[in-house]
Amino acid sequence: MIRRLVAGLIVVGLAVGIWVLWPREDSETTPTTLPVADESTTSRGSTTSTTALASTSTSDDGSHVVTTVEEAERILRDLWFGWFEGIYNQDEERIKEVVGTQAMLDSAREAFGSLDFADAPSGGGIEFLSSEVLSSSEECLVVWSQSDVTFLGPGAPREGVDVLRRLDDEWRLASTWAFRDDLWEADCEAELGSFS
Repeated sequence: MIRRLVAGLIVVGLAVGIWVLWPREDSETTPTTLPVADESTTSRGSTTSTTALASTSTSDDGSHVVTTVEEAERILRDLWFGWFEGIYNQDEERIKEVVGTQAMLDSAREAFGSLDFADAPSGGGIEFLSSEVLSSSEECLVVWSQSDVTFLGPGAPREGVDVLRRLDDEWRLASTWAFRDDLWEADCEAELGSFS
């Protein structure tokens, strides 16, 4: 019980920290990763096509295990597009479509009206500079990435770890971490879907 409480507090603290550290035009801080969804983009070094839904294709055995970096990037684009679109429009229901934890919902609520956008979120607003699948199972996908979100304006690339979980047979954002070696493993066991 205490372990879950500590993990929950860490997730909330990190989500707030990511939002606070997100670069603004007048900021010189190095941000963390906050990837965005896209319907069709070209990453540096590879081409990735996406669909509008944040789900994976099932394999012959019916599993949802993500096996390629391209698939992981597609899922992240879809989820982060929904995240930023929800913040831009201050649409809590849109945020709930892409997050799986109360901490991620609260982090989005805090960004309503305070995150600076150079342009409205769009399908072509994300480039993955580098990505790596750190862990992949039926219920949890962990991806480290370095990305550029153009509709937030100029700034350093965002880098960090995103923990995705399955909820209602779709991938959802569960937490974000600044570094590969952070304590993201516990987030693969966190409680999902109870929003207030």
